[in-house]
Amino acid sequence: MKEKSITFWELVLMNVSALYGIRWIAKSTSDSFGLGLGAIPMWIIFMLIFFVPQALMCAELATAYPTDGGLNDWVKIAFGTKYGFLVSWMHWTALIFWYASFLTFFSINFTYMIGKPELADNKILVLIMSLVVFWALSFASMRGMKFGKYFTSVGALGSVVPTVCLIGMAILAVVVFKKAPSASEYTIATLTPKLNMNSLVAISGITFAYTGAEFTANFASEMKNPQKDYPRAIMIAAGTICVLYVIGSVCMTMLMPTSEIFAYTGTLDALVIACNLLEVPQFFVQIVAFGITLSIFGAVVLYIAQPTKMLFGYSEPGIFPEKITKKNEHDIPEKAILFQAILVSLLLAGVAVFPAVETIYNVLITMTALTSLFPYVLLFAAYIKIKRKKVDKPGLYQMTKNKKWGCFLGYMELVICVIAIVCSALPVMTTFKENVVYEVEMIGGGLLVIVSGLWLWKRSGLKNKTFEIE
Repeated sequence: MKEKSITFWELVLMNVSALYGIRWIAKSTSDSFGLGLGAIPMWIIFMLIFFVPQALMCAELATAYPTDGGLNDWVKIAFGTKYGFLVSWMHWTALIFWYASFLTFFSINFTYMIGKPELADNKILVLIMSLVVFWALSFASMRGMKFGKYFTSVGALGSVVPTVCLIGMAILAVVVFKKAPSASEYTIATLTPKLNMNSLVAISGITFAYTGAEFTANFASEMKNPQKDYPRAIMIAAGTICVLYVIGSVCMTMLMPTSEIFAYTGTLDALVIACNLLEVPQFFVQIVAFGITLSIFGAVVLYIAQPTKMLFGYSEPGIFPEKITKKNEHDIPEKAILFQAILVSLLLAGVAVFPAVETIYNVLITMTALTSLFPYVLLFAAYIKIKRKKVDKPGLYQMTKNKKWGCFLGYMELVICVIAIVCSALPVMTTFKENVVYEVEMIGGGLLVIVSGLWLWKRSGLKNKTFEIE
C-alpha cells in the first residue's frame, strides 16, 4: 500500500508555491502590462468569481476521485480516454516552452542575490545557471513528492516572505515614518482598468494567474484524510494568495509609480527604494532575492513533475513507448523526465547560442500560449457533467449539494475561461501586418498542438473508452 506522505500544511504550502507568483505583482501593476492600479480590484474580483469556485471544484473532484491522474482522470471520467490524453498533451507541450520564462526570472533574481544584476544580460551565464537548475530539479522530481515537497514548502516561504517584507517595509516607509509620499493616488478613477485591447489581455492574464488548483489535486491520494483536509488546504491557500496579491500590489505602487514598474525586476526595484528610505543596507535585497529564487525552485519542481507524470505516467498504453512511460519506485516516469530535460536543454542552448533560434523560440511560445488555457475549458465541462450525473456519497466533500447550483457555477467558470481565451488572443501589435502574423501564430499554433495530439491518438489505434460516473 502506498505510504501517505503529504500532511495538511505541506499541501497548503504546495498550493501557495504552485499558485502564487510574486512576479505577478509587478507584472500586473506595470503600465506596460496594461492595468496599472486597475490590477488591484481585479485581483479581488477574479479571486471571488474564478479562483475560489475553481479550487472548490477541484477539491470536490479530487476527494471523490483521489487518483494521481488529477485533471487527466476527471476528463477521462467525463468524456473518455481520448480527451484525457489531449488535456495532458496540451498541458505538457505548453510548459515545454514556458520553462524559459521561469528560468529567466530565476537568473535575474540570482544576479540580484549575489549583488551583480548586470550579469543578467550575459546569455551564456544565464544558460549555464538555467541548465544546472533545471537538471537538478528534474532529478529531484524523480524522487516523487515525498522528496519534492521540501522544495515546494521552502519555495512557498521563499515567495511569501519577500512579499511580506515588501508590504512591511512599504507601510513603514510611506505610512508610519512618512519618509516619502505615496507614488500613487488611489481613487475610483485610478483603480478602474482602462477598457482597451491591452487591458483586456492583461485581465485575461490575471485570470490565468489564478489557474492551477488542479496541479496539486493529484496528490490528494497521498494524504491521510483527503476528504476533510484537501478542501481546507485549498481554501487557506486561496485566502493567503489573494491577500498577498492585493496588499502586495498596493504596497508596490506606494513605492513606485506604475510607469516605472518592470515585470521581472519590479519587486526588487521596489525593495531597493524601501531600503533607501528606511536606511536599510542593500544586502537585505540580496537576502530577499535569495528567497524569491527558492520560490522558483518550488514552482518548477511541481511544473516538472505533475504535467509529465500526467502525460506519460497515465496515458493509455500504446501512445508512447513503454520504456518512456515506465514508472520508478516513486511512481514517477523518470525516463520521460529525462527526455523533457534534454528537450528543454536543447531549446535553451539554441536560444543562447544562435540569434535566429531566439526568434523561432519566441514564435513557439506564442504558438503554444492558447493551448495552456484550453485544458480549463475541459476541466469545467467535466465538472458540470460529473456533477450532473454523480451519485453523492456520505462523507465526501462537495462544493455544494445542490446540483443545479453546482452546474451553474461550472457554467460561470466555463464562460469566464472562454472569454479569457478570446481576450488573450486579441490583436495588441502596433501595425496591421504584425497583428496578422501574431494572430496566425496564436491561433495556428493552438490548432497545431491540438491536431498533433489527436494525430498521436489516432496513430495509436486506441478507441475512446468511457467510464461510469459513480
